[in-house]
Order: sequence, then C-alpha cells, then structure tokens
Amino acid sequence: MNLKQLLERTASKVPHQTAIVLGSRRVSYREFDETSNRVANALISLGIKKGDHVAILMSRTPEWVINCFGVLKAGAVAALLDAGAKPPELEPQLRESDSKILITEERFSPMLSSVLPNIPLLNQVLEVGTDPYKEMVANSSPTSPSVDIKGEDEAILFYTLGVLGKNKGVVHTHASFMSILPVVVERFELERDDVVLGLLPFNYLLGFGLVVLMPIKRGATIAILPHFSSKSILDTIEREKATMLIGVPASFNAMAMIDEETIKSYDISSLRAVLSAGAKSSAHFMEMLENKFGLTACEIYGLTELIIVTLGAIHDRKLGTAGRPLSELRVLDKNGKEVPRGSVGEAVARAPWMMKEYYKSPELTAQVIKDGWFHTGDLVRLDEDGYLEYIEKTSSIIVPSGGVKILPAAVEEVLLRHPAVAETACVGVIDDYKGQIPTAFIVLKEGQSATVDEIRDFCRQSLSDYKVPKQIKFVDSMPKTGSGQTDRKRLSETKES
Repeated sequence: MNLKQLLERTASKVPHQTAIVLGSRRVSYREFDETSNRVANALISLGIKKGDHVAILMSRTPEWVINCFGVLKAGAVAALLDAGAKPPELEPQLRESDSKILITEERFSPMLSSVLPNIPLLNQVLEVGTDPYKEMVANSSPTSPSVDIKGEDEAILFYTLGVLGKNKGVVHTHASFMSILPVVVERFELERDDVVLGLLPFNYLLGFGLVVLMPIKRGATIAILPHFSSKSILDTIEREKATMLIGVPASFNAMAMIDEETIKSYDISSLRAVLSAGAKSSAHFMEMLENKFGLTACEIYGLTELIIVTLGAIHDRKLGTAGRPLSELRVLDKNGKEVPRGSVGEAVARAPWMMKEYYKSPELTAQVIKDGWFHTGDLVRLDEDGYLEYIEKTSSIIVPSGGVKILPAAVEEVLLRHPAVAETACVGVIDDYKGQIPTAFIVLKEGQSATVDEIRDFCRQSLSDYKVPKQIKFVDSMPKTGSGQTDRKRLSETKES
C-alpha cells in the first residue's frame, strides 16, 4: 500500500467518522478523501506529474492535511516548510526543494514577496481560502486520480538540521511510513474511537507521522490545537474527549505544573496517554503528569532520518527512558565496536522506515548511512533491561525541551552582524525543567554597548522565533580550551540567571 491507498481504504470503511477537528470545523473521512482528490486532480491539470515537488507553507489546519494528501494523491512529493520561518531561512529551502507549485495562505504573501523572485523553478502559487483556489477545487473532480504510486516512490521532503548540522531535505518514501504505521498503532493500542490531540507542527516528521498518519491508519480522529497554552489544551481535551496527546517534553512539563484545583475544574477523564518525543523528557515531570492526570506516559526516540528508533509502549515502558528498540540498534564506541550493556556509545540503527537520502546530497547521505546502518550522532545507553536512555548529541547542536534543533553557528552568524558584537557563542545551558536553554554569550566591542532587547530584536529580523536565544549573557571574555577554541562545555554548565 501507499499513503493514497491508506486514506482511501479508511474512508471506505468509516466515511462518516470525524477525521479532523479544529474548533467548530469538522471534516469527515469522506470529505477528507473527496476534497483531497479534488486538490490532486487540480494539481494534475496544472501540469504536476508523478515525482514533481509541491511545497506546502501553511498554518496547522484541516486544510494543511487535505492539501498535503492532495499532493500525495497526485503522485507528487510534498516539500513541507516551516510556517514560522523567516525569509532568509525559507528562501534556500524553497529553492533547493525544486518545487514547481507552492500551496500557501494569504497571510504569507508579504513575506513571500521578497522570496519568490529568487525561485526560478516555481511557476505557480496557490493561496488556500481565496476565491481562485476555491473555484479551482470546486471545479475539479472528486474521483481518485489514476496515478500508479509504488511503495518505493518518494512521498515527503522534510527539512531538518539532521545529524550533520546542515539544513537539508530528508526524503521519505511511501514505504517508509507504511512500514512503521502498523507497529505504532499496535504499540499505542490505538482504537477507532480514539481522539489524538497533536501539539507538534505537521511539517516535523513526528507531527506528520504520529499526529496525522497514525489516526488515519486506524480511522481515529485528528484533533488540532487552536493555539498552545495549558488552558487551550485542557479546553480541547474536555471538548473533544481527547484520548491521547502527542507533543514535546516542554509541553508536558508545563502540564505537569498545572495545579490540581485547575485540573479538577475540567472533565479530562477521556485522556489515557501522552506520547513525548523530540527531546529528552524528565522522569520526574512525567511521573507528576501520570499522577495528576491518571494517564500513561510514553517516550519515543527518533530522528527525521529514521522515524522511530526506540519506543515506550503503553504496556512496556520505563520512565526516564525512551523505551525499547523498534529498529535494529547497536551502541558503538569511537572505534566502531559495540559497548557493553550499560555503557555510553553512539546509537547506530537500521529499519525499513529509514530515509531514502538527503535530497540531492549523496556525499552527505554517505556520511550518515554506512553499510545500510544510520549513524545518529547521538550518545545513548541501554540499561540492563534493554531500555534506552538518551544522553546527548555528539555535535554542538542544541536540542531544547521543545524538540526543535538549533544550529549554534546559524545563530552566531546573525549575532556577529550586529555592529556592537565582537565575539559570541550560542550553547544549550542545562536546566532540569527546561532542558537545554538556548543561550548566547556575547563579548561586546570595546566602547560599544547593547541591551538584551536590542540583541533579541536584531535576531528576530533573520531567525525563526525558536532560534532567538532565550538567554543573552554579556561577558568580558570567552573561556577557552587548551587548543584555544571556545569552551562550549564550560559555557553550557553555567547556571541560568
């Protein structure tokens, strides 16, 4: 099967079941299937052929899901872009994705006006919700397009820093997802009457794979959060009778801190499980969450390139770990030898759901996939029972509890453009509650001055909000290693102020 058939099969079984809900907007599986057919046929009429790339830059709405499946049903590859990206970040991704059409919304027009002239291959922009778009979809056929899609055909292009700290497109095929979906549905005991509330953006692999595809596989409901806040989460759980939450540790840490009187004022008895992914979670906060909400907390360790490596299942998990391996897993030392159980080493894994490649980057692909094994660059430990504990990245990439990876060099490049900055280093300062706090240490030029607010405002002009340092510390000098390089490890151990 492929992703096109996945939706069609579910829609034929449960046509009237609610597939997607956001506030008062409810989409049945029949409407989802037929409208995505209309989008697919419209794209084909615009000249999209099997294997072409179509970019998606949209808010997290039912229309995002419908249009993504329209792209897939046309046999095209969906290049998923970050709705929070700024023009300097978006332009290279849009250009390098080789997308011929961009599906977006009117609200992105001002930002795109400076980007689109530099994307020669892009020949059409479709703005969802506008009259021309509505007319195009309404006049298109609701029948399934006759495109021969095979499992090995490319389906999704995700953008990530990846293991190497280089922003590249990760290519996954239809078979990547079809091979992992039955496993996660079984391990999380997903039923047709489940309502899955996702706290992850859909352009991230776990957002797309678990929040979107997993419910579709089972015929369950995808509930979309209008905006992130503890109140919004509780409101949505109560209103939609959500049974499962999928998010990052930061979200669940915040939920664990909600006072019990507030929790008692909501009917959240439907909630049975949370799935935490994207960064290392705290066993302390996960235990608090379980006790306060009466649910089961599961943790997943995965990467954009290798969807899931280990998983804590509903009836087989240990707090403080990311569960047992789903992929074939080795833990290796620096010489490539397996370490004894309980020792720390690099996670090296392989599975049918591994990425096909980094898009148009065979040399980078060869650096991480060796003899069929994916080298994660992550230090882990397998305990005596076979549960995996994530330790840290071997690279300097920052992974806050929000789960979105930040490349220090990208932030430092922007900071060094500020006329008052002489030297800078961006690191993740360790905090038990907040995980790694993105922190910029700055040495100012002699005779120059700057404030924290000035530095942040300067960063926001070029960086997505999540990349803007949460802490900014002005220092007289940087600590150095014996070789004269900035001692990032020492900086990362600086206590939060």
